[in-house]
Amino acid sequence: MFSKIINTSGFWKSVFYLALAFIVIYNLVDIGMGYSFDLGLYAENRFQTSNLPRFFVANIGSGFVYGFIVTFFKFRSKIKQNQ
Repeated sequence: MFSKIINTSGFWKSVFYLALAFIVIYNLVDIGMGYSFDLGLYAENRFQTSNLPRFFVANIGSGFVYGFIVTFFKFRSKIKQNQ
């Protein structure tokens, strides 16, 4: 069942778009709640050379996990409905 779901047409495209949406929304909320919408302070803290790899890995990793889980269960329910 797992391989059938991940090989379904449009699965990875949906994962990508959900991950991207999650990353954008998460960072907007972080800017608003943690930095009071001060983009300069946010960029200063998040884009420091020492924090940059961690920032990108955390964003891409969390976005992928969120997108994969949500898309997996969405496609799973579609497949079960059609059977």
